[in-house]
Amino acid sequence: MNDIEQLKLDYENAKSIRSMIEHENNLQNYRLTWLMTIQGLLFTGLGFAWDKKDAMGLVTIFCLVGILVAISTWSALKLSDSALENLVKWWENNKSEQYTGSPIIGLYNRKLTVLRPWVALPWIFIGAWLVILFQNLMRQ
Repeated sequence: MNDIEQLKLDYENAKSIRSMIEHENNLQNYRLTWLMTIQGLLFTGLGFAWDKKDAMGLVTIFCLVGILVAISTWSALKLSDSALENLVKWWENNKSEQYTGSPIIGLYNRKLTVLRPWVALPWIFIGAWLVILFQNLMRQ
């Protein structure tokens, strides 16, 4: 393959990889939106049920559902993050040295990933639901 053919292939691959990265970003956005919506509904239900004497079971169910939804969302977000990492690695391993086009992603930094919302938020919700569950069990 000559240099011109290789550059054409690189530009086509870059376009495909960018499209795949955009798709993964959209999936992450949808999943975070679902997480926040479901958690918001559960916290709203908790607010209505908390002071009711006979709602201890319902509060426990809210807590367990909140924890399970957060774990499920974290798992899906983790897979999406791995897909993004694989796409970036594939690009770095397969682009030619002659490629001078724009990068496939603006900034890809693996530092402080624990602070990113798609990593931290599910665990924050899990922690909050565990505290609420403990409080609910202690208030008998």
